[in-house]
Amino acid sequence: MSNYECSLQGIVIGQAQKEKFMQRLVGLCGNDSMVDLFEHELVFIPSTQSPVGPARNDDVVLRLQSKINNEKEYSMKYRQWFLCLQGNPEPQRARTVTVRPISRVQLSGDIFRFMKSLGY
Repeated sequence: MSNYECSLQGIVIGQAQKEKFMQRLVGLCGNDSMVDLFEHELVFIPSTQSPVGPARNDDVVLRLQSKINNEKEYSMKYRQWFLCLQGNPEPQRARTVTVRPISRVQLSGDIFRFMKSLGY
């Protein structure tokens, strides 16, 4: 079973643009399900990066993400963490949107020890 997540990326400058943006979101999503959402994302780059120059490889950036649903989860120890890898954007000719694949895996245990064992 596939899950799809839509992410909007961009810059909203000024209160007037913010209000127009929110109106369009309400038009797409409805107004009855507005809730506060708190997430925490940690971005990791490899501790040993490939050398600068023509032979350089693109270093893989990994992200740890967690949602904060209650007061107990304010502590990083009690959160459910997910390891995320974002693929390269894949523009499609017949669409007006760009698709970027995201691989996401649930983690358990000491997340920082795990990331260190991967070389991050």
